[in-house]
Amino acid sequence: MQACLASPRALTGMAVASLVLGVSGPFETMSQFDLPGRLLYWLAIVVPSYVGSRAVARVTLDLLAGRMAALPQRIVVATLAASIPAWLATYGVVLVTSGGAPPPPQRIWFYCLVVAGAIVVMTVVMKRTAAGPGETPSSPPAPPPVLDRMPHPQRGGLLHLSVSDHYVDIVTDRGHALVLMRLSDAIRETGAVPGLQVHRAHWVALDAVRQVHRANGKVTLELSNGTRLPVSRNFMPAARQAGLVV
Repeated sequence: MQACLASPRALTGMAVASLVLGVSGPFETMSQFDLPGRLLYWLAIVVPSYVGSRAVARVTLDLLAGRMAALPQRIVVATLAASIPAWLATYGVVLVTSGGAPPPPQRIWFYCLVVAGAIVVMTVVMKRTAAGPGETPSSPPAPPPVLDRMPHPQRGGLLHLSVSDHYVDIVTDRGHALVLMRLSDAIRETGAVPGLQVHRAHWVALDAVRQVHRANGKVTLELSNGTRLPVSRNFMPAARQAGLVV
């Protein structure tokens, strides 16, 4: 969601969509509002719908990548999931502005489902386009070699690596394991997982970062499992370059 709101392309797209809808006045909004009211109405729908649906689509596709082999099935499930934030945002605005006579919620959900489907397909296409030559993004990527050092029940999506005495704590979305090795060696074994060392004792997978916190001049990253890791001053330039810290 932060990436969407910080992307000039995404912001421009949402602004253009709101402008086109505001000027054209579909779904009886032409007679319901004047031009400024229509622009505000559609802006209040487009921004939270797109940002929320895009975030849910991305997370759902990532979660299903290693659990559901068929891409069409992943798209269907992600579309259903992504339609929920779009429906909540749209129906909330409609309830507030309908004057007590809102259209049936299932009708609005159908439109949100169509929009969510377009967002999911766009997300898949963008991910495939960003893949390098010879890569097959529609197939689950090979697990990083560092996971081979973990017991099978704890192997999953790699979240972070942290130093603990002479050990490295390898943390996934299914658990963790302490392995006797150097952090630098563990980082080399993360394979194709996009990640960054943010502290002399910590490496994080970029997709695992959910929120950035600032307090008393210190920056911490909150991961998908709730863990918070500090970003040290020496690694701050790399974190900014990677887009983790603004």
